[in-house]
Amino acid sequence: MKKIVLVFLLLLAGHISYAACDCSSCVEPYDLTSGFSRFFSKVTGQNFIAERVGESLVKKAVKKDIEEGKINVDLDSFSTRDLKAGRFKSLKISGKNVVADGIYISYFSARTLCDFNYVVQQKNGDIIVKEDIPIAVNVVITEDDLNSTMNSSDYKRLVNDINSIGGGLNLFQILSTSVKLKDGKMFYIMKYSIPFVRKPQEVVISADLCVYNGEIILANTNMVGNHHEFDINKFSRILNYINPLDFSAKILENKEARFNINNVNVQGDKILIDGKITVLKDKE
Repeated sequence: MKKIVLVFLLLLAGHISYAACDCSSCVEPYDLTSGFSRFFSKVTGQNFIAERVGESLVKKAVKKDIEEGKINVDLDSFSTRDLKAGRFKSLKISGKNVVADGIYISYFSARTLCDFNYVVQQKNGDIIVKEDIPIAVNVVITEDDLNSTMNSSDYKRLVNDINSIGGGLNLFQILSTSVKLKDGKMFYIMKYSIPFVRKPQEVVISADLCVYNGEIILANTNMVGNHHEFDINKFSRILNYINPLDFSAKILENKEARFNINNVNVQGDKILIDGKITVLKDKE
């Protein structure tokens, strides 16, 4: 799942409300087969069959990297020969109720933004991206998704990192964490223990979701209730370290691509995220 962007590009080359397009990064189509070849491929149904085969291969590859979820693929090509050569018009991958690497996502879609995309697979199997490929990404994460993610082993390791620091300094220990989405905010609920106090304590922090430098952060944090003994500024730094939403968004990261989040909003018990991935052109 973390390599979802490159998976479909490899397959295409080896076999046969979205964000607005920043068309300054798009190029005019080139190296296409002749107009007659493209016409012949369409009227004979060859292009339609090639698109369905390509979609099936992409879906199969993506499903290998997820534990649960329904995946849909929509591929639009110029012709059968162009598709085999790695040239295609557009591709959209979407998923519902996806679970990957312990991260739960109710819905996501990733769609290419340019009308021409070009990748080439060399004889040694390496993939060459001929032009930058900008991709619009939309993600819906529910309150239940976040709480399920926070029960995953990877997220618990983040919490244990905090506990190991706190234990060494004889500070608090986090016992459990959960979230609630309400009134356009995230409420982070944490149970913790502190030295010389037998009964576990609970703190509830309200936070706005913001985008800063292309990443999701929790801002304007406030205590809910009377917890004057707790240092809210220090806790805000801890909270952003174990921010479950930022943890969930990292599933889209890839070292061969640039990923930026543009908007994040809370609507009811859902968080809506809009972003953009750009698969970078290889230097030749």
